Amino acid sequence: MSNQILQESIQDRVSNFLKKNLKILFIILIITIIFLIIFGYYSHQKKQKDIVISDQFTYASILIKDKKINESKLLLENIIKKKHKFYSPLALNSLIDNELETDNKKIIDYFDQILAIKSINNENLNLIRIKKALFIFNGKNEELIIATLNPIINSNSVWKESAIKLIADYFSSKNEKNKAEEYYKLLNKKFEK
Repeated sequence: MSNQILQESIQDRVSNFLKKNLKILFIILIITIIFLIIFGYYSHQKKQKDIVISDQFTYASILIKDKKINESKLLLENIIKKKHKFYSPLALNSLIDNELETDNKKIIDYFDQILAIKSINNENLNLIRIKKALFIFNGKNEELIIATLNPIINSNSVWKESAIKLIADYFSSKNEKNKAEEYYKLLNKKFEK
């Protein structure tokens, strides 16, 4: 008997709670459904955008093989401007490797555009910085090389050792032994730890 009264009491409480809060529960349900629809739409749009960029990159690669340099260059530049975390760096590498762009200032600007992409993780950004520094070596712009590599050197990046060695080798190649020695010492300190 007491179990039955207790069970009826619980049912009454649940029933009263539902009656009092029906509007709130209904609003929560509608908001959840709207959120799921928006999330699904966003995911679908992102996948479609990725597919389009992938197709453009593939087409640009085909154009390169067919020696249609201007068309492929335009496509690759367009991909860089879209700031895609995967295909924009690939497009820049393709531009450089296939020597489609001869203006070094433009290429450095493309590097800067890619380094501004927030969705690329830090270690990949550091690798791109190293590639940029290697590219700048040809232009012999010491200040830009140092500015490019310093964020890596002053961090705990897995690329720190490579950045230090790179800048030390740069100064060594310019016969600036004192500057090179500073960086080689920094590299040796890392190994002593």
